[in-house]
Amino acid sequence: MEKHESLSEESDSEMECEDWDNSTIVHLQPKVEKRIYGFHLMPTCIQDPSTEPPSKQSKLSLELREALTTSTFADNFKKNWNNHKEFTVDNIELIVDPFKVCVIQNFLKDDFIINKVLEEFNELEWNKRNLDLYEFFQSSDLKHIDSKYTKIVYEFLKHNVKNWVQNLTGQELTDISATCSLYSDTDYLLLHDDQQEDRLIAFVLYFTGPRTWQASNGGALQLFSKDESGQPYAAVKNIVPCNNQFVFFQVTNDSYHQVSEVLNKNDCRMSINGWFHTKVPPVFNVPPYVPSNFGLFSNTSTKPQELDLDLESWINPEYLDSETAHYIQEHIEEHSEISLHNYFKEEAFQEVLNDLQHHNVNWTLIGPPNRRSYEVALEQETMPSILQRFINLFQSYQMFSLLKQYTDLDLTSVRFELQRWTPGCYSLLTDYDWSQKNELDLVLFLGCPKISSVIGGRIMYVSTEEEIQQALITLEPEDNNLNIVFRDTARITKYVSKYSSCSVYYLLICSYSE
Repeated sequence: MEKHESLSEESDSEMECEDWDNSTIVHLQPKVEKRIYGFHLMPTCIQDPSTEPPSKQSKLSLELREALTTSTFADNFKKNWNNHKEFTVDNIELIVDPFKVCVIQNFLKDDFIINKVLEEFNELEWNKRNLDLYEFFQSSDLKHIDSKYTKIVYEFLKHNVKNWVQNLTGQELTDISATCSLYSDTDYLLLHDDQQEDRLIAFVLYFTGPRTWQASNGGALQLFSKDESGQPYAAVKNIVPCNNQFVFFQVTNDSYHQVSEVLNKNDCRMSINGWFHTKVPPVFNVPPYVPSNFGLFSNTSTKPQELDLDLESWINPEYLDSETAHYIQEHIEEHSEISLHNYFKEEAFQEVLNDLQHHNVNWTLIGPPNRRSYEVALEQETMPSILQRFINLFQSYQMFSLLKQYTDLDLTSVRFELQRWTPGCYSLLTDYDWSQKNELDLVLFLGCPKISSVIGGRIMYVSTEEEIQQALITLEPEDNNLNIVFRDTARITKYVSKYSSCSVYYLLICSYSE
């Protein structure tokens, strides 16, 4: 696995239990009246004051429901697990396609402790987790949690459930790591495979309260198929959260999954989740990723071209002024970036946008989705004429010469992509080519007149050692701003929320090299 892939996946799956120094600690309150589209909410968690305490005889012990502990069930499960055969019995489902996943309803016998864990979610310290791969809230490692009922569940998972899963799968399990996770409105976890060190069995125990979690609320655990080259391809199975539902699967080359965006302003998706570990770390044989032969992430670049065009017909005159160019150069030298508002003449910009919105452009969805998911225009020669001339502008000697005035860099080549973005699109750290550094990026958004019309979608220049909220440079989606960034770090584009009022917008990114 490439270094940058493993860095991203250190923080993947439904839990992460290391390094909270830079996290934002919040307290989940019983009720919050404020409702804001596109931002993390602290939704109401269920507290039932009428819950009666258990009898003294129960001693607050946990048990699996009876059907899960019989020898008949164990024998049947092991036979189907080993033979990769699906089966469904007594609210227990074994899925084998696209990879083996077991889904169990009514997992724990004792509803009292389940309800008490739900109440304790209101008292936990929640750390906001925000990286390229995810946005959600999370507790610290459960081995450090003192909440009474949560600790009971953790100990039960650590000993009883670990031994039970070990018996069913035939895998030797040695330890557990687990946290509590809370996905509020607009939270998500994008595609990953959980492969890291000695993780062997991933698990999730859901706590969603008495109300039925609808599929329309999002938050489903989505299982992904693979293409002919072994790369993740598409979501083919959705597992909708359900109270007291337990899901587990073996971490393998095929275990690509994600948590879809939560779309619920009143309830939240809550769970205890983590991994059972093994003594000898498994060996993963992940198929190598073959970079594309086009666009930003290829080795193909374009030299400056002799073209018959006039910068004055495209660019507002103040940005062609020598004094302005000198100011831009000084600013970039000090800050490594600048955003030039209303860079293109309004009439010219609107003609380009009209071509994008109302004329035929051949768009192709590119991936794989554990790296990126958005559409690109691959065939420049089939674009409408005005759009072709606009793209040519960025490859022209005239633009190279103007950028020389802006940056004092002797640029020799350019790679570019014209992209179409819709809700659900993103670009991850794994998409960044570490050999392509110290380049000059030109970034232009088209079709998003207001920053507020796009929730997410911001481009961030980040160091992999930092949290995304500490990004070095952030570019917000806004029309006709030419963003110039000298890049010596990674570049990602955050997931675009389904709450975005802008259903489609466009992005031109050009990367120039010396």
